[in-house]
Amino acid sequence: MTSATIETNESGDLEISYEQRVALTERVMELFSDWSIGKKEQMKLLGVQGKERMLTQLKYGTPVPDEQSVLQRVRHLIGIGDALCHNFPRTQAGGAVWLRHTNKYLSKRPPLTIMLEDGIPGLKQVWVNLDCTQGWD
Repeated sequence: MTSATIETNESGDLEISYEQRVALTERVMELFSDWSIGKKEQMKLLGVQGKERMLTQLKYGTPVPDEQSVLQRVRHLIGIGDALCHNFPRTQAGGAVWLRHTNKYLSKRPPLTIMLEDGIPGLKQVWVNLDCTQGWD
């Protein structure tokens, strides 16, 4: 499932079925693994509170919470993952390296730092930097 398949309703809220949330959760957990993101960072990127064992539940089929802020974060993370695949088509490691190195187009901060410290606006900023089809609103 890609970020393009996530639809919004008239009020701009994301409308995602249980099955779609399961698929999105599976995809975002794969991205975290590909990017070698630690558990605390995973919790922060998802914007969820609680114990780290929640991540184990997510990894084995429990969907992310049906909360707009979490769903927005997942949408951005998957969009970032898709864009990294397009920018680094020959290796998954390229995306992981890119996330951790400073970037002159992102105020000389590593994209992962922006994503962790700036929340949803930071996720959007990184996605827009990677994907020229984003950020036209």
